Amino acid sequence: MLPEQITLPDGFTIRDTFGGRYAIQGLLGKGQASVVYLVRDLRVKQHLFALKEIINPNQQELERFMFEAEVLKRLAHRALPRVYRIFAHSKLKRGYILMDYIKGKNLETLRREQPEQRFSLPLTLALMHPVVDALMYLHHQEPPIVHRDIKPENIIVPIGGDEAVLVDFGSAKEYVANEATTLIQHRSPGYAAPEQYGSGTTPRTDIYGLGATLYTLLTGTIPPNAITRVTRSKSKGANDPLSSARLLVPSIRTTVDHALQRAMSISSADRF
Repeated sequence: MLPEQITLPDGFTIRDTFGGRYAIQGLLGKGQASVVYLVRDLRVKQHLFALKEIINPNQQELERFMFEAEVLKRLAHRALPRVYRIFAHSKLKRGYILMDYIKGKNLETLRREQPEQRFSLPLTLALMHPVVDALMYLHHQEPPIVHRDIKPENIIVPIGGDEAVLVDFGSAKEYVANEATTLIQHRSPGYAAPEQYGSGTTPRTDIYGLGATLYTLLTGTIPPNAITRVTRSKSKGANDPLSSARLLVPSIRTTVDHALQRAMSISSADRF
């Protein structure tokens, strides 16, 4: 497929299987195999939505995409986006998820706008409280849902809102004990847990990502890759390259520093 064929132009109308028509207003984001459009519902023109599209997927990619949609559609939490429609377009060879449009900036963008590229502890806790609550909600589903890509870029603070929203469930997976991860592996450097480079993931995988996110927001420093930490830990005389948060920012409390270290333990059994 040629690059110019990847994204659809502004003004293009997409029809769903329920009779809805959505006009593309712009591009919100673009990945290797999917894009997210800002669309307007032509039946209720003041309504804007985010429309995630997967392009020309193979069977495994389509299954993963539809799983993301089904996961989100059955969830109801203030810090998670709501899904309204799931449909496919056979002629265009594309699948779609129509969901809430959350207008705002992600925490990585907001962090970089700060003078020291980090947040204070009170502000960090206020921003992350709804996200932590959402993770608890996911992990208490039956079976538990593991997000597997917790990072500042996937947390949006809506304009005019006071609670952050956790987005991007493209890597989400239902956790079944003793079952290996079979979906396409997705790893965000610095935030992915060691087990994401090999063995199956569990809810404690999200604890690592949460710890790494808090570490970045509080210190202004992205943690070293987990695989680098694992390699160094196996070398005689080598120290863990993960610096103490308190060493980077002396005002961080010792209890907070220890909590971050525990959340980002190389062994998942040592996490909370």
